[in-house]
Amino acid sequence: MFKKGIILSLVLFLLALAIDFIWKMKMAGELSHINKGFIFGTLQDLPASLTLVTLSSMGGLLFFIYIIFIIMLSPQLNMLKAGLGLLVGGIIGNVIDRAIHGGTLDFLPMKLPLLPPIVFNPADVFQWIGAAIIAYKIITKDNIIWYPENQRGFSLVNAKEQMKFALKFAAISLCTCLVLGLFALSYLTLTLQSANIASRSPAIGFAISYLAITLFFTTISFFAGLILSQRTAGPLYAFEKYVEDLLKGDKRDLKLREGDNYRHLEKIADDLKNHFHK
Repeated sequence: MFKKGIILSLVLFLLALAIDFIWKMKMAGELSHINKGFIFGTLQDLPASLTLVTLSSMGGLLFFIYIIFIIMLSPQLNMLKAGLGLLVGGIIGNVIDRAIHGGTLDFLPMKLPLLPPIVFNPADVFQWIGAAIIAYKIITKDNIIWYPENQRGFSLVNAKEQMKFALKFAAISLCTCLVLGLFALSYLTLTLQSANIASRSPAIGFAISYLAITLFFTTISFFAGLILSQRTAGPLYAFEKYVEDLLKGDKRDLKLREGDNYRHLEKIADDLKNHFHK
């Protein structure tokens, strides 16, 4: 069951996307300009195809990392998760904008002293708000984020099962990417044929780039699988050790780590301890 911090972050992420998309669609026919560059219009001389492919790929990877982060972060950092939702929602909003318009649709002006006029869009606002929340929480919650006593050590407590889980997780990611890649390559090839373009260079270039992105994403998925498996393998390992100690006469309490799965094992362990005590 999703925890409230994860739900809050996802709701803010979707809300940022929806507000940005609807507002831009309403303003599309009015005075505005297309920013084909990056922040504040920089790097506008890059080829449009390179900009679009790069940002789209990084947007997908960023969303994946975002999901991993909001799952792994402590429940005490719900506001940090909210900030991540706004930040990533704003970034993905601009990525979608580039896919539709070839650039971001900017229409909100801002004049700063001694600087030329700046034009931005709602997605940029969500990014600024999200970044401000993240920076504030990193400073005020540094004892939770940075202090070693609050950090989980990482070691494979059940290497065989965790490796199997990570490989399955990576395999699912790989298969999904390959299916989408084959569809996109087929669509690109048919489009080139319908446009009477005989050159295969665009399709070959796309295939090579997509395979490189797929391999990178699959590698990230494998390590993400190892991290996620800790929340399952760790509690089970701790419970096994608890039962072994209990059978040896050590009637200690079982305390699982924050964010672990199977937290109900603490109650079962307490019942077992009381039963042996009687």
